[in-house]
Amino acid sequence: MSITTNRLIGLTQERAMEINTGVTDLHVGWQNEYSQQEQRDPAGHLHRAPVVTWKKDDVTYQFVPKLTFRVNVTETPWIRRVLGMTDDPAYIVDGAELATAIEKQLLSRGKKTLNRGEAAEA
Repeated sequence: MSITTNRLIGLTQERAMEINTGVTDLHVGWQNEYSQQEQRDPAGHLHRAPVVTWKKDDVTYQFVPKLTFRVNVTETPWIRRVLGMTDDPAYIVDGAELATAIEKQLLSRGKKTLNRGEAAEA
């Protein structure tokens, strides 16, 4: 079974996220590094999530976001079916949700909390 990998966040968007969140050395990498990157859509097709790495206050952080999927409503599935090529996924990764999840993580990691009962996410 193949894994669908699309670079949904490009260098320009990475740079904008750095500016908006105050982090440095942001990299959204799609190479296969961790088993958590392999995530299934509702139809059971495998997709690869990125590994997000960045620095804040000289500390390096890394995480693999949980992918959110949406129904693929582009013309591509219909054309592929007509041509007899049916391997196009019925679901695609929601790029806007992915960008939002990454920015939330960039803003929340590395913050100091005043409540000692809460574990700092670092």
